[in-house]
Amino acid sequence: MNNNKIGRIYFGKNGGFTNIPLEYVLFEKGQLYKIRNDSLFWIHKLNRQQLVTIDSLLKVSGFNDLNIKEYGNITYYIKVVRSDYEKEANWTDITENDILKKLYNTLVTTIGK
Repeated sequence: MNNNKIGRIYFGKNGGFTNIPLEYVLFEKGQLYKIRNDSLFWIHKLNRQQLVTIDSLLKVSGFNDLNIKEYGNITYYIKVVRSDYEKEANWTDITENDILKKLYNTLVTTIGK
């Protein structure tokens, strides 16, 4: 997880009544893991179409240029680590950036049951 040459996307949320964070990391080759207590737990590998959709949403959202740092009762986040940049966005339910919310929801749907 500390190798900056391997692209990855962290996403999740924290806060709320229990304040138990839900955190995931998606590596550039499609390996999806849940992060718990600084350990990685394998979930599954995403298919090519899912990766293309996520990459497309990152580009459409202009994620590299976003400057959203909003915190609330429940705070959602996406952090993208690439060889050429590292960027994080934090927002709440009342944030009006629909493309960012769509990106997050797309990432969450990859988790499955």
